[in-house]
Amino acid sequence: MAVVNMTEVLARQILKDPELLKLLPCHCDRCLDDVLAIALNHLPPRYAATDTGQLYVQVEYLRPQLRSDILRELAQAALWVSSHPHHQSVEGAGGDAPSAKGEGGSGA
Repeated sequence: MAVVNMTEVLARQILKDPELLKLLPCHCDRCLDDVLAIALNHLPPRYAATDTGQLYVQVEYLRPQLRSDILRELAQAALWVSSHPHHQSVEGAGGDAPSAKGEGGSGA
């Protein structure tokens, strides 16, 4: 079994939440990957190398505080990505591509 960052696995699951996705005008892979990368850079990694280790970490993340930490970071990242997309806005997304394009080049 490979070494797995369980924080990433759980963040990917939480990122599918419809309420969280409402914060993003675009749900393309690029935007979702940006959200995930930004959030994970603010969360501690939790690595597991065995099935037992993965289960242990998953049980830890059942605690409300740890899940809310992941959700908070994902929400903040989603808000940032929605105002700083890495691509032209999609028709109907409500974004303004020229102003977003003119922002500084700090990306995920």
